Amino acid sequence: MIELVAGANMPLPGGAVRLELPGPFDLSAVVVGAGGTVSGDGDFVFYNQPAAPGVRLAPPAGVTVEVGALRPGAERVVVVASPDDLRTPFGRLPAPAATVRDAGGGTLAVLRPPRLGSETVLVVAEIYRRAGSWKLRCVGQGYADGLAGLARDYGVDVEDDGSGDGSGGGSDGSSGPGGARRVAGPGASLAPAPTPVTPAPVPARAGADRSVALLLAGVVTLTNAERTRRGLVALTVEPRLTAAAQAHSDDMAQRHFFAHESPEGQSVADRARARGYVYRIVAENIAAGQRGAEEVVTGWMNSPGHRANILNADLRQIGVGYALGGEYGTIWTQVFGTPMPG
Repeated sequence: MIELVAGANMPLPGGAVRLELPGPFDLSAVVVGAGGTVSGDGDFVFYNQPAAPGVRLAPPAGVTVEVGALRPGAERVVVVASPDDLRTPFGRLPAPAATVRDAGGGTLAVLRPPRLGSETVLVVAEIYRRAGSWKLRCVGQGYADGLAGLARDYGVDVEDDGSGDGSGGGSDGSSGPGGARRVAGPGASLAPAPTPVTPAPVPARAGADRSVALLLAGVVTLTNAERTRRGLVALTVEPRLTAAAQAHSDDMAQRHFFAHESPEGQSVADRARARGYVYRIVAENIAAGQRGAEEVVTGWMNSPGHRANILNADLRQIGVGYALGGEYGTIWTQVFGTPMPG
């Protein structure tokens, strides 16, 4: 089982997959083509229209997607959650952690969005085609302006009663679900402003220049701040762990994958040993798409598995890597370790 934070992705197996989100939430889905728009109202799957080719609601809290049965031209399925009362912001609801299962019911991944606030719509995940294969991406972006905007953004004409209460359009099934779609880095919490959020600039290259060195130092500083706040020993930077982290970030960016294991099956332990690091404990966090040190460390701290690595009292050293490239533009790696005594 893989835990995905916002921006992370993984390949999907063949057959149907089911995304489940228990709690006080309603799930919806939007099927879009290569141009990023729907082909018609039939591409919305919601309570008044619970199925489309390859997509169906799976009560009480699920959406099932079978990519081989999608309509011709479909390139992406966007899974959307909203409060079941359409009004309560996500910040006042239980954390919307979703589970993705394969056709046999086995757990493929757990999706954990960042901490939410005033949002009343959450894009939970995307199932999308890339180079002929299908992948799952944890999106975790929230929107505070109701349901009808998403339908309009994906090319469907809807009516909006203008009430601003998050309920969207009419109840005759023509409006579908929604919530204004924005452009932002994965893990961003999006405000209701009507214009896209422009990502902050990142350094032109991930090398030894001062800007990248400061970026990586910032990750270490913020990581240690989380530890010392809880009475834990601060981590010291270890050059061999840094080399392992940087090599993995570079590899993921250049070969367009996102996983703790390389396509050849090399793990963080293999990468640390290859650089001469004889360890008692070794661990790794990865992330993609975050635009700065604060954003990436916050994302890791909002994910229980990554947080556990950062706050592991048995760890003593750290290395951080950063690369430009991949599907989201940036790839981050933290490698933690404790050397073998002697």
